[in-house]
Amino acid sequence: MDKVQLENRVKELTVLIEEASGNVKNLVAEQAAFTKRLDDLNKPKLSHAQMDEIQHAVELACETFDIEIDECDYNIEIDYDNRVTVNHFDWSRCQEELTQRIMDRLEKVFAVAEDEE
Repeated sequence: MDKVQLENRVKELTVLIEEASGNVKNLVAEQAAFTKRLDDLNKPKLSHAQMDEIQHAVELACETFDIEIDECDYNIEIDYDNRVTVNHFDWSRCQEELTQRIMDRLEKVFAVAEDEE
């Protein structure tokens, strides 16, 4: 093979690799979509209206929630520019309260189905 033939073959292979790469990307995307469908198969189904109600309930719970700084653990430091910084902030106790507020809101919107024995 001479130089021109080799260059042409390199170009052909580059095009083939790009096409194959596109096909692989499509297959990966399709696999991900089917994997998600498989994961969702046994999940309880909610209507769009129910999801909207859940979103609204969560938003209301979060909007009315105020973090009590006294309930949080944090460390304040002065950095090299004499700026006050928070080095560590733990609000896990407040998170528990927020979680409970969200669950209380959801219980006002939805009833829990009794387990069938």
